[in-house]
Amino acid sequence: MHIADQATVLRVEPRDVNVSSVGDVAVFSCQLDGIPTPRTHWYRDNDLIAAAAAADDDDDDDDVHYVQHSVNGLSVLEIHASSDDDAGYFRCEASNNVKQSVVSRSVRLSFNVASSPVNSCK
Repeated sequence: MHIADQATVLRVEPRDVNVSSVGDVAVFSCQLDGIPTPRTHWYRDNDLIAAAAAADDDDDDDDVHYVQHSVNGLSVLEIHASSDDDAGYFRCEASNNVKQSVVSRSVRLSFNVASSPVNSCK
């Protein structure tokens, strides 16, 4: 049985993420289908994210700030020890040898802003 190559199709787009507080892990994911399995790249604004494939053994958070992994077309981007500097727009882009590029819509990472207590006079 011969399986023909299939262009990359974005089945599930990533969604906006709102993290509770600075330092939390933010997770984006997108599901892609195609034969051969598409290769995925994540971008922040228009910049390609150079990310670790997995956490290193040492405890230096800078080494594992962005972690990417893909399984069966599901591509995940994790942002560890997130900070206000990480707020912004992200997108996944994929390609295989049939179709060069599929781009998802841009999604936003934002942080909940804790409301400060209001002084009230009785």
